[in-house]
Amino acid sequence: MKIKNFSRTIFLKTRSYILISIIVLILAFLCNSCSTNANKGTISGTVILVNDSYNPSLNPVDYAGVTVALYKTAVLDTTLVRINQQYPQIGVQITQETEFDHRNFNPLKVVTTDADGKFSFPSLTAGTYNLVLWKTDWGIRYLCSVRAEEKENNNLGTIELYPATSYNSTIVSEPTIFKSDHSYFVLTDVNFMSSVEFQPRTQIFINPAAMLKFYGAVITPEFTSSQDMWKITSGKEIYSTSQVTMDFDSYYSTVTFYGEQMNIKSGFVRYGSNALITVNVTNNNFYYMVCRDCGTALTINQGNVDVGYLLFSNCENVGLEYTANVETYFDVSISRCIFNNIIQRGVSIEWADGYNINNSFFNNNNYALYIRDCNEGFIKNNEFNLSYYHIFYHKACNHSEIHYNNFFNSIYSIRLRGNNNIINNNFYGLSTYFIYILYYDPPYSLVSADVNATNNYWSVEEVSQYLADAEDDPRCPYHIIYLPKHENPVREAGIQ
Repeated sequence: MKIKNFSRTIFLKTRSYILISIIVLILAFLCNSCSTNANKGTISGTVILVNDSYNPSLNPVDYAGVTVALYKTAVLDTTLVRINQQYPQIGVQITQETEFDHRNFNPLKVVTTDADGKFSFPSLTAGTYNLVLWKTDWGIRYLCSVRAEEKENNNLGTIELYPATSYNSTIVSEPTIFKSDHSYFVLTDVNFMSSVEFQPRTQIFINPAAMLKFYGAVITPEFTSSQDMWKITSGKEIYSTSQVTMDFDSYYSTVTFYGEQMNIKSGFVRYGSNALITVNVTNNNFYYMVCRDCGTALTINQGNVDVGYLLFSNCENVGLEYTANVETYFDVSISRCIFNNIIQRGVSIEWADGYNINNSFFNNNNYALYIRDCNEGFIKNNEFNLSYYHIFYHKACNHSEIHYNNFFNSIYSIRLRGNNNIINNNFYGLSTYFIYILYYDPPYSLVSADVNATNNYWSVEEVSQYLADAEDDPRCPYHIIYLPKHENPVREAGIQ
């Protein structure tokens, strides 16, 4: 009997110890959880609906029902970040505003505002987030790079949301202002016959396969930063709270400009088959633009061209295409631009009288420069990397001056035509050929004279093995003259 009581006592004590241990562990977990949550941050704010339209049915009863979605920030393209850091004087600095599209992600959290317009995201790990706000029949707002700090409430204050404007008629006759922080939906092909003005941060969403045409004067704002750029993009499933596939069928068709002169600045364009086109414009000026995820980003069919500080990235066909159909006396100038990851051609120029391409960065394009039927050209102080052809001349190119460029990693760095001077460049390789002038039919040469390729730096010992000329095919009448050469890289070469 004593043994049984003793065993029972031991059992009860053991069970008590186990229960106490479990309770202690639970309390410790709860305390740790409370402590962890106490260290979390909050992002909050208040959305108010401002009816500045002429539609009284949109007068808000209260501010409830606005969707507010919280997202991770987009991972910025490491190549573009590196180029931005190394050469801040070219292109546009990429940011969340240029790279983030909420349709490419699933949200972390989604809430709706209460009657007072208030929303809150508590218990957030400290870090940076993007917020997207929208409401049916109203616009959409992006708030990028919003911080959540430990033990703090980041109250964003009052955020205004405005009624959306939809265009489903084919003709708009009156002058139009696309207002700051407003959203515009192009549902079908629309023609604006009078003047238009783009204000900072306006957003135009064009339905897949739809076209937008501007026949009057176009006014755009001066560039301040990528945070204030106006935007044109596809309107596919723009109010989606889940990830959307943005394939080529999702793209809008074109945005076309007509007129004597175009001065387009400070814009961001995405998801267009032929994103921007000018037709029969005498002077085409584009500055401080970002064009990405397009078929062909910018197409110009005639006139003088002056573009600067543009960023083209991730296009299926061409970054900038100049496509005059007949011989003209217009010039093309491209300065301080970035062409990155273009599947076909970074720049394509046909039938220009002259061209000047300087201080630009070409990275990972099939043809970085494709030039045809042009008279005289200057290519100076550029960086070329990862192309099949860095510079490809096709048919009837009379004279080119290629100076102070850096050439890296290609199959053929330069395929020439006409009469050429290639001086004070750095050829680093890897390349199958640095310069190629052979042709398979008479006269068995692509050029019309010996190529002056003196005073360059070559990163290889046997330079002649990387030059395709008369030494490789005696039927070719011309040579690539590469001596004298620099023993060290040319310091003045590359972007200045």
